[in-house]
Order: sequence, then structure tokens, then C-alpha cells
Amino acid sequence: MLALSPDAGSASAGSALASASKWTLMQRSERAVWGLCQGSGKEPYQVRIDLGEPAFKCSCPSRKFPCKHGIGLLLLLAKNEKGFASADEPGWVSEWIEGRQERAVKKVEKAAAPPKPVDAEAQAARQAKRETRVRDGAAQCRVWLTDLARRGLASVQSEGSAFWEEPAARMVDAQAPGLAAAIRRIGQAMSSGDGWPARTTDMMGRLSLLLSAAERIDTLPQDLAQDVRVALGWTQSKDEAMEQPGVADRWMVLGQVVEDEDRLRVRRTWLAGRQTKRHALVLEFAVGQQPMDATLQPGTEFDGEVAFYPSCVPLRGLVKSRQGVAEALRAVDRDVGDDACECALRRYAEALAKLPWITRWPMVLIGVKPGLESERFGVVDKYGRSLPVKSREGDLWRWVSASGGRAVDLFGEWDGEHFLPVAMLPGVCESFEDLAPRWSA
Repeated sequence: MLALSPDAGSASAGSALASASKWTLMQRSERAVWGLCQGSGKEPYQVRIDLGEPAFKCSCPSRKFPCKHGIGLLLLLAKNEKGFASADEPGWVSEWIEGRQERAVKKVEKAAAPPKPVDAEAQAARQAKRETRVRDGAAQCRVWLTDLARRGLASVQSEGSAFWEEPAARMVDAQAPGLAAAIRRIGQAMSSGDGWPARTTDMMGRLSLLLSAAERIDTLPQDLAQDVRVALGWTQSKDEAMEQPGVADRWMVLGQVVEDEDRLRVRRTWLAGRQTKRHALVLEFAVGQQPMDATLQPGTEFDGEVAFYPSCVPLRGLVKSRQGVAEALRAVDRDVGDDACECALRRYAEALAKLPWITRWPMVLIGVKPGLESERFGVVDKYGRSLPVKSREGDLWRWVSASGGRAVDLFGEWDGEHFLPVAMLPGVCESFEDLAPRWSA
């Protein structure tokens, strides 16, 4: 439940409010719980939770969503459900829920309504203009990359940030933010410590491959051409995924990672199907404290359909429909993951051969332990093979503490060089253990 918190401070403050002594009213119906919490003002805050998602609303002035009062009330319900008296919903609860239901109906009706006529000619002109700008930007990027290779990496290692930001800014102006990000990654690799030459040349090679693909994008298969556009920086609309047939399954929410990127909060939610064994990545973006979808809670599972965006390696998707209520995640089936690091890397290599611009890959590692090899943190399988772990000082010991030193089932992200532990999964562990807040860089 704490995974719903917008930040660690809200989680801590919410936990402090998970006490009946903090509330002057605690009631519930079949679909909602509500309560009154005395704050600094004269009137207590009205806190309500729609249990169907869950969704939160509070009369406090906090801009965070959910606020500490909503988190506290939900935690209190989990701890002491009998402390909530059954009652008729007051107007400030029923009107809010009915308003949500009305908006949901309108949203469905809007989706089912025939689309508004599109000025196809104007749309085609805008598309052609951007295609031209991106093509010109790619040509400039090719010249820059060739010049970088000609000069040699050692000659530019001491360059300041402007050396990388100036060409990156030109790519943004050319409406190719993907190329801008690639240039910045090369600059970051240059100052990444031991092994920087290999990392830098790898980044340069991937950028060169992307530029070559962009030059002949009109000749590529449709799915690959779409992947190239995404790598260049074209955004994908939800309609692209929702138009695809949904994949029905019992979907497990294995973990979430939230990062700041270009003044945006980016949240990656990873799903896996129990029957299909498919992984899915749900990407969300928000500005400031703008709320994100609260229905995908790490450590839960639900019946539903996921629709995938067209791709050579379909991974990014959207939840197309859901049935019933999400339940706590049970032990993960062994064939969803790998008990050998070598097998997990082979899956990654097969995907990378089809789509060279994968930046993060999901891995479920079965029966692994934390270890230390050549003074580097790692995750070690039962065969003694290991993957290097992306960590900060002290993080390994938190993982050791949470696992008790046992071999556990672990979910995480592979970035091509390091494994980022995101969650310990039920099985050996009694329950789901979220590691992402501790491990995010």
C-alpha cells in the first residue's frame, strides 16, 4: 500500500496517521471507506477512498496524490477493518463516487463515438515537415558522430558539458529528441569510470546503427520502421496500442520504478502473464505532483487484457480491460523467469538482436543470492554465475537484510551492463518486498 505514496515523506507521514486515535470518524460501505482527520484547521479533513481502484480524495490543501491522510486511512483499514462501522455514505462521499462513475461512462462513450473528421491534407503536411526536419537532423548527427570518431575519444574526454549539450540541443530543434538523448548518453559514458572506452564505443555504435536505419527507414519492415521512429523520438499514442488485440491473462504487477527525466516523472510498471509468460511495460509520464494511475500496485495480480504497441519486440503496452478486483501476488511460477543468469542474458541477447535500442529489459531471476565478486556487488545464481548489480553504498546490505541471506526470487531491470533489483517476489519470501525505492539511482 505504501507503494501508492508519491514519495517517501508521504509514506512516512501516512504511516503515522494509521492509528484510530488520529481519526474522529471511520466508516465504510461496500464500495468505499471514509473518515474525518483533525488537522491544523478548525474543521477536520474529509478523507474518502473508492475501494474499486483504489482512488483517493481529501479536503486538505496538499498537492500530493494520494496525500498522507488517504494513505493513513487505507493503512488503518488494512490493520483494523473491524474498526470501520458500516454506514450509509454521506453526500460528500456518494457524490464524489457517482461523479467518478459518470466521468468513466462519458470516457467510454467518447471512446466509442465516431472520431471527428481529420484534415488529412494538413496532417500529412505536418508529418512530411517533421520527417524532413528529422532527416536533416540525422544527417547533422552523422557528421558530428563521424567527426567524434575521427578526433578520437581521448581528445574529447576533458571537454565540458557544452561539447555534448550543443549538438543535443540541435537535435531537439530538429524534433529528434531520441538523437539528443543518445548524444547525452555518450557524454555520460565518457565520464563513467572504469571501462568507459567500451561503454562509449558501444553507445556510439548504437547511435550509428540508428542513423543508418533512419537513412533507409522507408525500406524497412513496418514494425521495425516504427521502432526506429520511436528511437528517434516520435511519441506513441495510446490509440496505437488500444487498436491492437488484447492479450488476456492473469497479470502480475512485478514492480515499479519512478525516475526524473527532463523535468518529467517517468514511471515504469512491469507486468508478467501467468499463462502467456509475456512481460509488459506500462510507461507513464507526469509533471510535478500530477497523479499517476493508482490501480497498478506492485505486489498484486489481476485478470485482464493488455494491448501491446506495434514493435519487433512487443514489450510496451497498456491495460486494455480488467475483470474483478486485484489480489495480493501469489508465488510466481518458475517458468516466468530463469534460474540461471546465463539463460536470462540469452533472452536479452535474442531481443537485442531484433531491436538494438532496448534500454531496459525485465528479468525474473529464480533462487538467487546477493554476492560480492572482485569487490563488485552481484546477484548470484545456484550455478555460481553472477550479474553485476547497479547499487549505491549500503544498498546491498539492505537487500541482504530483507532476504535474510536466503536464495530468493528477484525481479529487476537489466540495462545491458547492470542489474537493478526492483522487488523480491513471493515464494521463498512470505510476501512481496518492494526494493525499488531503495535501489533507484
